[in-house]
Amino acid sequence: MKSFVKIGIGMLFLSGLLACQEDKNFPDVPELFYRDFQIVETNQDRGPIAIWKLGFTDGDGNIGVQNDKDSNNFIVIGYHFVDGKVIPLPKLQDYRIPASENVSSRNGIEGEFKFELELNPYKSSGIDSMYLEGYVIDRAFNQSNSIQTPVFLE
Repeated sequence: MKSFVKIGIGMLFLSGLLACQEDKNFPDVPELFYRDFQIVETNQDRGPIAIWKLGFTDGDGNIGVQNDKDSNNFIVIGYHFVDGKVIPLPKLQDYRIPASENVSSRNGIEGEFKFELELNPYKSSGIDSMYLEGYVIDRAFNQSNSIQTPVFLE
C-alpha cells in the first residue's frame, strides 16, 4: 500500500513538472543559430576540413528533404578577400538537411546540423582567407535567416 502512495505522489509530482514547462511556439519560417566552427586536421590525404555546426528552429516542422525529388535545402555561399574587397566564390556545394522523423511538430521543432568542407581546394587555389554564409529553405519554401562563419584560412 505504501508503494502505491509513493507511486501516486511521484506521478503527481511529474505531472506538475510537465505542466510547468513552457510551450515552444516557433515561427513557421526556419531560424538558424551559430553553434560552432572548427578547422580539424584529418589523417587522410584530403587534408584539413572545416566543420560548421548550426542550430535551428522551425514552427511548422517542415524543414528537411523527404525524398530525392526535393531540392537541396541548405544553400552555401563562399566569399574570399582580394585587395581588401569581398569577392563571391564560384558556386559551392549545397547540402541536404534530412527531414526530422518521429518528432512532434505541434509547437515546432528544434535541432542541430553540421556539415564538412574540404579546405585543400581553396588553399591550393591561392585563397588565404574566406568565410561562408548559408541559409535553409523549408518544404513550404520559407527561407531562413542567413548565418556566417568566422573568417578562416588566414
